Amino acid sequence: MPSLFFAVLSEAKPWIQKTKAKPVPHSGKFRIYQNESMYIVIAGTGKVAMALAVSEFAHRFTRDERNQMKIWNVGIAGSANPNWDVGEYFWIHKISDHASKKDYYLERIVSSQFTKETNLTTFDRPIAKIKNENHFLVLNDEDLKTISLVDMEGSGFFEAASLYFPLENLAIGKVISDHLEGSFCQQETVETLMEKVMPNLYEEWIQPIPWITDDGFDRKLWPNILSQISDLRLTETMKHDLKRSLRFFHLRYPNSQIPFPNMEIIPTLKSKTDLKRFIDDWKKNLHV
Repeated sequence: MPSLFFAVLSEAKPWIQKTKAKPVPHSGKFRIYQNESMYIVIAGTGKVAMALAVSEFAHRFTRDERNQMKIWNVGIAGSANPNWDVGEYFWIHKISDHASKKDYYLERIVSSQFTKETNLTTFDRPIAKIKNENHFLVLNDEDLKTISLVDMEGSGFFEAASLYFPLENLAIGKVISDHLEGSFCQQETVETLMEKVMPNLYEEWIQPIPWITDDGFDRKLWPNILSQISDLRLTETMKHDLKRSLRFFHLRYPNSQIPFPNMEIIPTLKSKTDLKRFIDDWKKNLHV
């Protein structure tokens, strides 16, 4: 059953009208719409609101049910690239959280009518290139060179969703709404932008997840890797993070051999700091 997360109603409205989804009464602070085969969730603005909505939504289902669910976050984003047009749609393959300086990686969308992909930076405030009466966070030219698209929800969505749903079930897509001029998008403009990409995107969203019947990574690759690194005595958190990075590499490069670090140095790892550095270096190679 696919589930779609939005920040605001204007992003979700074309989808609600298309699916004829109805409001679901519940005690949470976010809005859920449902028809017989899908959910649409409106979380509210900001990464905290999005993370809470994902978490509360996930707790409505068993683990087995969550493993079968396609979870997407779709919405508008500002572009730091003046050569990209308003209305262009991009899949996101890397998210950077501006406040925490953390990076998150999503699997590449291999089969889609929308072929463009890029990075997304999540900020805690709206972003602008110039100062004006709206009091947006203003970025200088050097900062703008380091970013592609910007939003306020992406990192919150991914960080929460990756705790409850398989990484390969997640996707984030953004429609360019502005070029960081420092003005708020009108609801009508947002609805129009979403209406233009929704028909084709809808057809991809309702397609079943192709790999849920046979997860070769969980069945074969991960147990084999665990046996090779059993001497490392990883914590459960370390195992979770490493597994997520390994799965990312496997999904992005299904025909390539998973790269391993120099296993001969394992006996020289004397402290938890050494072990963490060893795992972090390995994860960096998996995200190239």
